[in-house]
Amino acid sequence: MTKKLMALLCVLAGLASLCGCQKDVMIRVANRGDIELQNVLVKFPSQTEEYGNIPPGQATTYLKVTKAYGYAFVQAVLGGQEAVLQPEDYVGEHLLSGGNYTYVLKNNPKAVDKYDRLRLELLKE
Repeated sequence: MTKKLMALLCVLAGLASLCGCQKDVMIRVANRGDIELQNVLVKFPSQTEEYGNIPPGQATTYLKVTKAYGYAFVQAVLGGQEAVLQPEDYVGEHLLSGGNYTYVLKNNPKAVDKYDRLRLELLKE
């Protein structure tokens, strides 16, 4: 590869980052419920991320994820009780394209077991 071509590629890569042409999938978790989410763990198809404790009305920082869908396995503790969102599969789902996303979590006060304590909604930023 010539030096001029390499320089052009470097300039284009720099412009892409300046204009917000983001290739990475960045995901954060927001707590829109009324109970603190503790020890939040999200399992994506190719990695697991710990988002920690999230007070009501707060959100975490974005983390880079290599592969993600509109929902994921989520494990947390709410009011001393375990909560789990367990996807059955990702059949028919499409991987998220590059950009910033928020998994919005809400507690379900009418939950009957740990698999019913959380609700997830995806927001594209």
